[in-house]
Amino acid sequence: MNRTVAKVAKILGADVSQVKDWARQFEEHLSAYANPPTGRERVFHDGDLLVLLHVQHRWKAEPDVESIKLALSRGEHREGPLVEHLYLHTPLLQEPPDDIDATWRHGVLLTGGARYGYLELARNYRQVAEATLRKALELDEVEEWAYPVLFAYRHALELYLKLIGEIDEVTHSLRRCLHLVETGRGSKLASPIREWILELDGIDPAGTAFRYADVGADRYFEYWFDLRHFQFAMERVFRAIDTEVLRVGAMGRPAKSAPRREKEP
Repeated sequence: MNRTVAKVAKILGADVSQVKDWARQFEEHLSAYANPPTGRERVFHDGDLLVLLHVQHRWKAEPDVESIKLALSRGEHREGPLVEHLYLHTPLLQEPPDDIDATWRHGVLLTGGARYGYLELARNYRQVAEATLRKALELDEVEEWAYPVLFAYRHALELYLKLIGEIDEVTHSLRRCLHLVETGRGSKLASPIREWILELDGIDPAGTAFRYADVGADRYFEYWFDLRHFQFAMERVFRAIDTEVLRVGAMGRPAKSAPRREKEP
């Protein structure tokens, strides 16, 4: 995140003049933006602020500047407490840093427009659902993770069907989405794929049962839900969508060109 010298001074609880002095004194440990050419405004990045936080922490009436520089060279300014202090003064939504590039692997650049290709987002939801279920089974925590797992799979499936069927109507019904997809392709999905999708719709017709544990007293039910079987079933449901509906080729792309659209009603 980019910060002005005034914002940095406020975070440090120091004078602006002191911040500028530190910026000049420890220039070799700061970005070029912290000491720009004459006429340009100073800008401090997150790494710069960590350096200055460390300097402030070590600063005394008669500071040992060389000792501070040695500690900075060893990377001591990147330790936990200083990072926590930085995070406490950082908003969730930030202006893109000036030096952001492909090496920045710890975040994502959110944009107002579409950023995903056809079905890419739906596949991402599916991968998260699969990974979460594997972890729940591995940790023997199925009871605790069951609803998030079921919601993730159901949402991925709903998104697949909406995108494949180019469905614009506002609905969370898997039954309705499946009907529109089957109508568009002129045939029904094979058994038991179709029945499994309809079972999910039957237990969660509005997309809220797993999201909010939203089942009223008038819809009380009791079922045993085997998540190992569910894992098996969902793997085959999505495989069927790929092979029967999308007819995905060896490169993982639909045989026929598909619209680059990632809009969910």
